[in-house]
Amino acid sequence: MKQNIIKFKSLAFGICATCMVLVTGCSESEYAKINTDPSTIAEGNPVFLFTQEQVQYQPFDYLLWYYDGAYTSKIVQAYSPSSSFNDLYNKLAELGGVGSQLIYVKRYENDIKATIDKMPANKAAQYSHLSAMANALTVYMGLFDTDLFGSRPYSEAAQAKYGGTLTPNYESQESLFDQWLTELNTDLDKLKSTTTQISVGDNDLAYGGDTKKWVKFVNGIKLKIAVRLLHQNKAKALKIAEEVGADDANVMQSISDDYVYNKGTGGDGGNNTYGSDNSVNLGVSSKNVIDFMKRNKDPRMLVMFTKNDFNSEVVQAFFDAQARGDNNCAIPKYILDQVNYTTDASGKKHFDSWKGDGEPWVRYQGLPIGMAISEKAEYTGNNNYFVTTRWKVTDGEKTKTYSPLSYFNEELVRGRVDFTFPTAPKGKVVQDTEDNPLYEMTLSTAEMNLYLAEFKLLGANLPHTAAEYFKLGVEASAKAYNRLAILNKIPYYDKAHCNDKLDEPVTYDDAAIATMMANSDYQLTGSVPSDLEKVYIQLYLHFFYQPLEQFVTVRRSGVPKVGSSLIPWVTMKPNTELPRRFYIAQPDPADKMRTIIETAMTQQGFTFTDGQRPELLNSERVWYDKGAPNFGEGPNY
Repeated sequence: MKQNIIKFKSLAFGICATCMVLVTGCSESEYAKINTDPSTIAEGNPVFLFTQEQVQYQPFDYLLWYYDGAYTSKIVQAYSPSSSFNDLYNKLAELGGVGSQLIYVKRYENDIKATIDKMPANKAAQYSHLSAMANALTVYMGLFDTDLFGSRPYSEAAQAKYGGTLTPNYESQESLFDQWLTELNTDLDKLKSTTTQISVGDNDLAYGGDTKKWVKFVNGIKLKIAVRLLHQNKAKALKIAEEVGADDANVMQSISDDYVYNKGTGGDGGNNTYGSDNSVNLGVSSKNVIDFMKRNKDPRMLVMFTKNDFNSEVVQAFFDAQARGDNNCAIPKYILDQVNYTTDASGKKHFDSWKGDGEPWVRYQGLPIGMAISEKAEYTGNNNYFVTTRWKVTDGEKTKTYSPLSYFNEELVRGRVDFTFPTAPKGKVVQDTEDNPLYEMTLSTAEMNLYLAEFKLLGANLPHTAAEYFKLGVEASAKAYNRLAILNKIPYYDKAHCNDKLDEPVTYDDAAIATMMANSDYQLTGSVPSDLEKVYIQLYLHFFYQPLEQFVTVRRSGVPKVGSSLIPWVTMKPNTELPRRFYIAQPDPADKMRTIIETAMTQQGFTFTDGQRPELLNSERVWYDKGAPNFGEGPNY
């Protein structure tokens, strides 16, 4: 329903915009253009159509964060509900936009193709690079849609404008993978064309028309398909990896190769680059994840998640309230344990300094993962993680409540978040209200190289060692998150944007990355089972910014796994009761696609259902997920 509403709004906007053009003063010649026979209307500019396709290339729409990503992040234990997991956590309510994102880019690719097809051959040849770039974005979003739904329309999608059908056929996941690999190889051939090409320049929002970077992007998509093939055709998957990895020119080597883009500041209705205006509430960060990252001094944690509210000023505000006789005012034990303080003759406490690693590390606290654990003895009283209203200070007529926990850092995906720094109840109000045009990242150096590390461990003939790919991938991930923090000006991103006198910025340098990499958990040792788990853990961490990719990684790898010394999987329900795909509801009898959808469901062995039957969504898997390990079981290759 939400998707339909959005489409109708877009249609309405288009109609109203046309009306405005008609009533704001058209010349006679302009009226003539409007009334020209459609077959003779001048075609759009493929370069500008491509820019619009990039604008519509949106793996991060607000529905992802509000619905789909919120589900998957909890299923894979990346986040916890603030009151701990309950018996309904494995059930899905309304779904978001995943499964219907392809159409937004494919319609522009089809427009580009139709425009080029009408050109003389010599002119059309000048757009071969652009054609490949446009197709690559379409394949990426097609893969994005099929991950959780299986069969999807593709070849016949968005073709009605050009004489095609309004009821496109569904294609199986297996056939889609074959077709996409063929198309991507064709794209690579086009990108290597030496024919003089039309200049794209800054109309390419990510790479400025640099075909060398697009070659890497296309090969990155091939690797994404390859890792999804491992349980169905391992030999084919390894062959793809070997084709990609045979030449370093095919592989992203630094964060300058990452697909990072900013859409500009104009427009609305999806063209606005500030991201979602809706809150991104994935839950509270997992304590298992934060403890692992703190233990290994992983600086990505500082950017991925928020600092809690307990800075030195707030801690002192609690001490002051206690000195005034407020017996209900308490500091969480796990925070107080990190504070050096003195007590004067009157019994009043004074904050002196932080213990251990100090700022900013002490400001990160995750929530324990578990089923209905909020009432367990170890999580009550001053060690309570769940009753956040307990952490409240009153000073005269002013009262403030402070959160001791860390959450997903919303300003990584929202450019219009007003951030209020924690201060004492009567402290000054300090805010960051700057709207910052959003920079987003999809395919990256980290992702490609971690995939190659995985393939090397699985036996692929590649020119570098698994350890070399792994090191490059993890370091690139850390640099990428730091870059996003600076570009998006997240809270505390530099010293000038801190507030408390002891605040330290959350951004970091190469020395911090080197400190992280020196830890044994971040080094491969030659033991394939152990090394594979480390690769999957790093993919899991890298994809905190891309929750569906994180879900796919956990689903295909079984990592995090039960009993791990890295990030352990917590068994809360039988792993056969956790959804592995999203549900598909029975089409309405009047739906013209009903027969096609029913046929596709039958061919996949799927049952029409809602989100209340997680065991069904576990046993009825999408094609490439068949044979993959259950959640928490670890790799089974």
